[in-house]
Amino acid sequence: MSSVAADIGPAAKRRAPRWMWALLILSLCLNLLIAGIVLGSIWAVRKGGYWNAPVAFERSQRFMAGLPQERRQEIRAVFFEQRKRLEPYWQGVREARVTHGRLIERGNYSQAVFDAAIDDLNQKEAAAREAAKPMLAAMVAKLQPNERVHFLSVFMPYLDEIQGRPAGKLPE
Repeated sequence: MSSVAADIGPAAKRRAPRWMWALLILSLCLNLLIAGIVLGSIWAVRKGGYWNAPVAFERSQRFMAGLPQERRQEIRAVFFEQRKRLEPYWQGVREARVTHGRLIERGNYSQAVFDAAIDDLNQKEAAAREAAKPMLAAMVAKLQPNERVHFLSVFMPYLDEIQGRPAGKLPE
């Protein structure tokens, strides 16, 4: 036997199959996603949490998502024209909600303190709504009939129940 045939070279190292590497990377991505969600939630709660997230924000996003893409910019422009003027009102509402939430979280408060916190929150919310009237009027004026129905179904869904018609339908 020749010496060339006997000298094959270094022993071949076994590698994991490609599908196993793909699975490993997918698992890593999934773990990072879960860790990000958990850490983001913890961070959000420490920064004010649910007390700091108004329902109107979620509804506004749902309303805008229901509009055609080309109409969203026009409606957003009305909001952005008024934004600077309304920010102090919204900030006051946020602060009142956080104060009230922390009061409830603590648990050791008198009825008078609780009532004062609720009254402060109600007054700030009423002032913010009053200040937002011109913005809301300008925004609704730009909506077409089907967009107004969509607006009502998002922000005032109970009207359809009271009037006895399915949500999001124009009156006949």
